[in-house]
Amino acid sequence: MRLYITGISGYLGGHLARLATSNGWQVRGCVHQAQGYRDADVVDLRQRGQLLAAVAAFRPDAVIHTAYVQSGPDLHNITVLGAIEAAAAAANANARHIHISSDMVFAGTASEYDEIDMPDPITAYGAAKAVAEAGVAQSHPEASIVRTSLLYSAPSQPPSAHEQFAIDAASGVREATFFRDEWRCPVLVDELAHALLVLIGQNHRGPLHLVGATAITRYAFACAVVRARGGDMQKLKSGIIADSHLIRPARLILRSSYPNPVWRLRGVDEVLSI
Repeated sequence: MRLYITGISGYLGGHLARLATSNGWQVRGCVHQAQGYRDADVVDLRQRGQLLAAVAAFRPDAVIHTAYVQSGPDLHNITVLGAIEAAAAAANANARHIHISSDMVFAGTASEYDEIDMPDPITAYGAAKAVAEAGVAQSHPEASIVRTSLLYSAPSQPPSAHEQFAIDAASGVREATFFRDEWRCPVLVDELAHALLVLIGQNHRGPLHLVGATAITRYAFACAVVRARGGDMQKLKSGIIADSHLIRPARLILRSSYPNPVWRLRGVDEVLSI
């Protein structure tokens, strides 16, 4: 199996690359800047055509698109147009395609969301991800569009950005408020990576929700992460969304209508023994 990963130097991309390589797959990917990756192409996703050429040269059996930015002037060029180009590159190579999307495509006003629910984002990042989903589906109709949630790792591994944010807040490095009324379904990155590699061989197209089995508030998640890594969770500050005056989806609880034991990803309460 030949696998191409966009954003191979990122958190999810790196875990995917290591797992696929350990399974004996041939793995290549792209990075924005040369960072010592031997099997990576330097690709500027803001420049159309570079990714198409890199994927065509590798001739993969599958492409997993993990690259994105959450904000800034390149939000549309990278998160939207870059995703569409990745899908087109996979289609041109006659390769299986998996696009990584986000629970942020939803407004968070429903009790929970299934794959059949239409995106209704309320943030710029969520809107970009929703537009990217539509473009990917048009460019590669057989693609799987995976919506996931906050990523984290086992305490023995380096923390994700979400974990580091909580650790820094608990240690006084940064000031932050974690909301008691913002619900997400965090997912262990190693389990997500495994599910994505299995998904390559599945006959699936369209949206798929791959999230942890347990819904938890951002505050409770921060406490669990800090405690698991030996920090003092008593120093974490909690609040509610309304008091922050921020636009945030309050309830991003994703469920899936595609039962599969492999896709039953453990909840954070199981992994971190809350």
